[in-house]
Amino acid sequence: MNVGYYKPITVETLEVAGLQWAFEAMRLPIEGKSIRTDDQLARLLLNRGEEHAKFSRGIMVWFKITMQIGFMVEFDTYRIGIDCLSSSSTMHNELKGFSGKTLAEQKQQLANRKVYTRIFVANYQTLRRMYKQRHGHRHPDWGIFCDWLTTLPNSHYITQ
Repeated sequence: MNVGYYKPITVETLEVAGLQWAFEAMRLPIEGKSIRTDDQLARLLLNRGEEHAKFSRGIMVWFKITMQIGFMVEFDTYRIGIDCLSSSSTMHNELKGFSGKTLAEQKQQLANRKVYTRIFVANYQTLRRMYKQRHGHRHPDWGIFCDWLTTLPNSHYITQ
């Protein structure tokens, strides 16, 4: 086992958008009724399940994660409602000039120490699912990721 290579992830919020439009869309089915505030209605819909909380799919977050391969593999579990826009590359940077079997061997040796940067876009519904499934996970990077989620605007729509 390789010891001493672990570097905790970092997560950076790049942009959050769509709150206003998500709330407007959320109110359409009860148009003309002012029975609840946006916050009360959002909480009610979230508690009724994803099929009722469609508004949360309209709140988008662009974010950057730096991570090692171990967390990157776990994070790739999530495919619905999240897209990786791009990633750093070993082949275009550290391993430029290598090819064939030598490239594959060098890439494998580098994998344990390499820190990758990826930019993602995800919606609040997906981030809520991730929070529910990974909050309290024994891998420390999931704790860092879940703590970051609490810093987003209206994060209670993710963490409640």
